[in-house]
Amino acid sequence: MKTIKILFFLVILGLLGLVYYQNTAYFLAQGSLGLNLKISGWSWHTPELPNWAWWGICFGLGLLITGIKGMFTSFRLGREIKRKDADILSLREKQLDLQAKLDVFTHDPYIQKGIETSDAEKEAKEAAPVEEATEEAPAESEKKADEKSE
Repeated sequence: MKTIKILFFLVILGLLGLVYYQNTAYFLAQGSLGLNLKISGWSWHTPELPNWAWWGICFGLGLLITGIKGMFTSFRLGREIKRKDADILSLREKQLDLQAKLDVFTHDPYIQKGIETSDAEKEAKEAAPVEEATEEAPAESEKKADEKSE
């Protein structure tokens, strides 16, 4: 994989070199930027620089701007991670407290008997509607068949 990355980098570098070689006159041409706000006696001009320098300045400014934006994003996400870690820690403490209280209640024989009976009642209630629905379905289909024959 490392060899492929190196080859890919060399191909891109070769293409950039080819573009520079074929357009040397453009990249070595001198240019200046000017700013005139139509105020009498005031205008501003940069020193003449080759075009490759202007390209480098723009590329560097782009890297600087994206780096600053990435830095702010990183700081924001760092604060969010710290806040989420604090929330997780408080929830774990609450979970341990509730687990300790549950252990006290489940070891009490009177409460344990109540828990077992409520579990059995829940299982009976869950199984009952399923059986009723399967018994009603054939009766309804017979009624519909009788209505169609009439």
